[in-house]
Amino acid sequence: MKATNTRNALWLGGASLAALTLAASAGAAAAQIAPASAAEASAPTVSEIVVTVGKRPENVQDVSQSVFVATAAMLDRAQVHSFDDIASITPNLTITKTTQPFNNSINIRGVGTYAFSIATEASTAVVVDDIPQAYQAQAFTALTDASQVEVLRGPQNSLFGRSASAGVISITTQAPTSTLTGGARGMVTNDHERLLNAFISGPIGDEVQFRLAAGANDYRGNLYNVFNRTWVDGRDDVNLRGKLVWTPVVDWSVSLLPYWSNTHASCCTTTPFFLTSAPGGLTYGKFGGLKFAAPQALILNGMIPSSSNRQISQDVNPVGNSVDVGSGLKIEHDMGGFSLLSITSYDQYRLHDVQDTDLTSYNWGPGGPNPVPGAIAGGSANGGVFKIETVTQEFRLVSPSAGRFRYVAGFFFSNSKGEASFVRGSNTLTQDGTLLTVPPTTSAYAAYLSRSSDSNYALFGQSTFDVTQQLSLVTGLRLNRDDLRYSFHDYQNNVTYGSPECSTASPSGLKISTCNTYDSVSGRVALQYHVSDTLMVFGGYDRGNKGPAYDLTSTLTTRTLIAAGAPLAGFPTADAIASVQPVAPETVDAYSLGFKSSFFDHRLVWNVTAFDEIYHNFQAQSRDDTTQQNELNSIGQVTTRGVETEIIANFGDLTVDAAGAYDEAKINSFKGASCFSGQTAALGCVGGQQDLSNTLLFNAPLWSGSVTGQYDHPFSNGLTGQLVASYRWQTKVHFSLLNDPDSYQNSYGIMNIGVGLKKDSWRFQIFCNNVFNQSYATNLGRDGNWNINPYGATAGAPISDAMKWTPGRDSQRYFGIRLNYNY
Repeated sequence: MKATNTRNALWLGGASLAALTLAASAGAAAAQIAPASAAEASAPTVSEIVVTVGKRPENVQDVSQSVFVATAAMLDRAQVHSFDDIASITPNLTITKTTQPFNNSINIRGVGTYAFSIATEASTAVVVDDIPQAYQAQAFTALTDASQVEVLRGPQNSLFGRSASAGVISITTQAPTSTLTGGARGMVTNDHERLLNAFISGPIGDEVQFRLAAGANDYRGNLYNVFNRTWVDGRDDVNLRGKLVWTPVVDWSVSLLPYWSNTHASCCTTTPFFLTSAPGGLTYGKFGGLKFAAPQALILNGMIPSSSNRQISQDVNPVGNSVDVGSGLKIEHDMGGFSLLSITSYDQYRLHDVQDTDLTSYNWGPGGPNPVPGAIAGGSANGGVFKIETVTQEFRLVSPSAGRFRYVAGFFFSNSKGEASFVRGSNTLTQDGTLLTVPPTTSAYAAYLSRSSDSNYALFGQSTFDVTQQLSLVTGLRLNRDDLRYSFHDYQNNVTYGSPECSTASPSGLKISTCNTYDSVSGRVALQYHVSDTLMVFGGYDRGNKGPAYDLTSTLTTRTLIAAGAPLAGFPTADAIASVQPVAPETVDAYSLGFKSSFFDHRLVWNVTAFDEIYHNFQAQSRDDTTQQNELNSIGQVTTRGVETEIIANFGDLTVDAAGAYDEAKINSFKGASCFSGQTAALGCVGGQQDLSNTLLFNAPLWSGSVTGQYDHPFSNGLTGQLVASYRWQTKVHFSLLNDPDSYQNSYGIMNIGVGLKKDSWRFQIFCNNVFNQSYATNLGRDGNWNINPYGATAGAPISDAMKWTPGRDSQRYFGIRLNYNY
């Protein structure tokens, strides 16, 4: 029997940085007391953590790649209630927040795809109970009944296919129980958040087991709209998740996995962070190519822009309502140690979003202080509806876990049909009177409907071969085909792309592509060497990729003709954009080297991974504040290099989890990037372009880490007192791909503490989050509505600078109580 099978199982979610940053993250995994033997009952150890990163159960200490794990105990202790909270416990994982959930980006090691288009793949895949989610937006909801979260860092295309070029977040929910059990937990905070989760589980006869979990979370929000006296940037979630497992005979099982999620969110908006004063108390902007001035006092309506501002004044409240419903069906057959699985899923997702475009309650039309000719009363807004329908089918063969050669192989198919409608116009999402542009910007009125269809076919496999009892070779391979097609109808200009299907000419006659088939090969190879039962070293290479992308946004509604002397002069801008699509596929070469270890009879586990990833044709979206348009870019080369570490220790009454990361995520080559608004030649803008080579990626901290400790003190009456404290910290970041100096967030740290009591089946806790009241932003940047050349006056243009920001959920101190009960 190989040495691996005799080693004591250890904890640790993944191979991560070095001792240099001990950071702690609830995410590492729960340390549980597990006496080695009856004689050593007083000597607690770190328990085994089993992961499924290789699509088969494995001790995480035997996995030759970086995997960060959070068990149910750690999720509970760290107050991880929603998907967003995972980033707060996981170094090297960030979430870039935008105007609505469909446009959010999940970033691992600084790499993620922030894109508004329904025909652009994500960089980080999200998988729930073996079922991949078609779009990242589906992930942004409550974590109902989660038993474990695994964050797989680095390319995972070999087993998880497309949308995994940066990594995978795999969420496993609780399994049914053989006896009747149930429980509930509740939470109330002084800033108006209420949470209630409950579950019931048990047998139905001899062959069937079930589990039903429900959750409700209501958060008022942390921004107050002084215009209509309501709170926004909050959410109201209701989630149901079930599991029904039928075992008709000993070697067959059938699992039905239905779920339903309904979210009503006043998400997402920004509030003034900084605004310069201008002569005469006026605020300056542009509209229809003309400069104009509005009384600053009317724009602000009593707000004071600052890092402590939690007020907005908008005549349209943000909306981000979604419904996600679907089910998985898993059939498993045990064939004498081999397992054959069929995993089928069906999902429907719908998101309705509305945003205030001008971010004010200022009246630009009749009745306003300075009416714009042709405008109707009110301001401007944008919004639409996203609809996604997805079917997946996977067949998987898993070999026995014993033996020198172990493998998993399979076939995967998915089809996702997307539809997005969008309007940018008046507050009622109509054309703003006779105006062709939207005040106070130069953006044109836009109304469009885009549709996409994406079919994916893949053969995949991964194996581990024990060359000797200590040395193992890991190999993986995936053959992948993507068939992507789109149509786009511009209602305002009555122009259509992609009709008839797969058409190859734009309305003006330019050659375009509206269908694309992309074949790719991805794989991995790694060596792992077990120096002893308590130390394993490994090194590996992964090749990943992400398919071509179509940028289906309002840029395709721009009918302005390209000026003479420029390429494609005389053609509409939208046709020129369509002619250079799809955006080139993205590829990555990733190298890793690390070790996994334990000390002091498994009381302490320490894992380290060093990584070096090189991305070619990196897909990233930027915001042009001048045109108010999102633009999908293909960046020549991006690298991310660093070290990750995770430590967990169990000292009996005291457990400590620590994790940290050093990561230099850099743009190596990006010449010809757009300039940020107001950028001058002195700041690097020449001919409307800048060189962003050798600059850092956005929302990618150089250092990040966290530490969590829990102390349990038993009392004589059966009660146990608990003290929990956690601290997370990161260095400064910027939120603009264009490296706008207005988008920098300084380094910050958040301290949380809690005290409580537990006994048998119940636990009570009082907590304070953000003890030191540290303010920070989840997004920060230039407000394109009000900036005119903020770095110097030209030809009578006044100097002005305006910044907006989105404060984090816990960017202010708050208190709360929690109560858990199980039976």
